[in-house]
Amino acid sequence: MRKILIGLVLAASMGLVSGCAVPTPTPTPIPSEQLNRNWVLVSGTDNQGDWVKGSEGATRLTIENGQVSGQICNSWGGDIDIEGSSVAITSIFSTEMWCTEPDGIMDRETRFLNNISLVTTIEIVDGFLRLSGDGINLKFAGYFD
Repeated sequence: MRKILIGLVLAASMGLVSGCAVPTPTPTPIPSEQLNRNWVLVSGTDNQGDWVKGSEGATRLTIENGQVSGQICNSWGGDIDIEGSSVAITSIFSTEMWCTEPDGIMDRETRFLNNISLVTTIEIVDGFLRLSGDGINLKFAGYFD
């Protein structure tokens, strides 16, 4: 009887230990001096495929003090909230000019602004800023004005 009781206590305690939640690691924040600069889009894909080809360098992005802004044809901006590697870009606005060059720029601008609002992850990998989300991958290179 004593062996059965000890076995039950051991089994119950193993179940409690294995059921303990493992703490989720806190993402390391990206230092602001790495983020707060000018970036230019060098590649981009979404659920429709690659869409930057032919317009490299046309899409610019700046992150500074909780704001994100940039220019494609139109100037655009919004709020950016970064917590570790999680990001939310909200309250996006843009001017309403119409550009004819380079060819297809307005379609790429619309696609970019739709995608930028859906990104959920921000990283700096090998010096490149990467924004990603559900099927969206945007890669930016830093530059100085």
